[in-house]
Amino acid sequence: MKKLLSALFALTVFSTALWATGKKDNAAEPAAEPALSGKKIVVADANSTHHLNLYVAYEKGLFTKRGLEVEIQQTSSGVAAVVGGEADIVFNCPTGVITPIAKGQNITIIGQVKIPCTSVLVAPANAPYKTPADLKGQQIAGLSTTCCAVILIRDALRNQYNTDFELVTLAPGAAIAALDAGQIKAAILEEPFVALALLAKDAQGRPRYKTFFDGSSDADGDGRNDPNLAGPNPPCRTINANKDFVATRTADAKAFIDAIDEADRLILANPVAPDIVDIAQKYVSVDRQAIINSNPKLGFTIHLASEQLKGYADALVRQGTIDRNPGDALFAPEFKGITW
Repeated sequence: MKKLLSALFALTVFSTALWATGKKDNAAEPAAEPALSGKKIVVADANSTHHLNLYVAYEKGLFTKRGLEVEIQQTSSGVAAVVGGEADIVFNCPTGVITPIAKGQNITIIGQVKIPCTSVLVAPANAPYKTPADLKGQQIAGLSTTCCAVILIRDALRNQYNTDFELVTLAPGAAIAALDAGQIKAAILEEPFVALALLAKDAQGRPRYKTFFDGSSDADGDGRNDPNLAGPNPPCRTINANKDFVATRTADAKAFIDAIDEADRLILANPVAPDIVDIAQKYVSVDRQAIINSNPKLGFTIHLASEQLKGYADALVRQGTIDRNPGDALFAPEFKGITW
């Protein structure tokens, strides 16, 4: 009888230990992902084919599919709207976001829009530029001193050729008009404006413009394409969000990026599919053929080129726009392992 009682006691102790262990293991399980907030996501947007993945996600119902309500608001001051909390997300040139981040403002980078930057130098077809040194002192249009392409091209000219050009600050449409009028010698244009310029013909039906020093042209006639002054595959626009939005509505932000990722795959499968071009034309007033010619160059991806983006921050420090490079603090920690 004593042996039976001892065995029963040992079994009880063993069962209790198993129960306690199981309870401890259950307590250690990671918490479930937070649910969607059910609130609207406001995207502040300035129309661009570079934001085509946003439009495709919206028009194809990829946000709705994930339980998101998204509103796209047209504005030219999207970064300020996100910093101020009037909007949640903005697609923007990274240098325009790095600056407010470095100054401690309420915005962070959550994903890439596209790689590479498609901005290249465009000049009249008969322009005499044979080497980058020929650009010395030339009046060349560009968006701003902090535009990614302007930074990259100027840095290459200064560091590799000990030269520089005179920047004339113009938007792409105005830059093409200035080229037409002979008021500038060249322009740094992005797609689809590059495609638009290359479609232009003179009275004899010959191309009016050419691209050069872009990795796909031969300015000096040696039979080899000249290196791209902007470097290989420089990153372009980023997806940026209000920091409070990311912190308090993380599931919403992640579902949004997931929808953009699906839109990227749809576009990359056939960037000139009629439905994709139709969506671009719905949002951007550009010649359809220019969209068809430029869409294949838009390398959509959500994955951040983090080291190169930090390189842009270094350039902004060198030109005195910001005091310090925020480094990894540029990027939302909630997206580490997802987009960076």
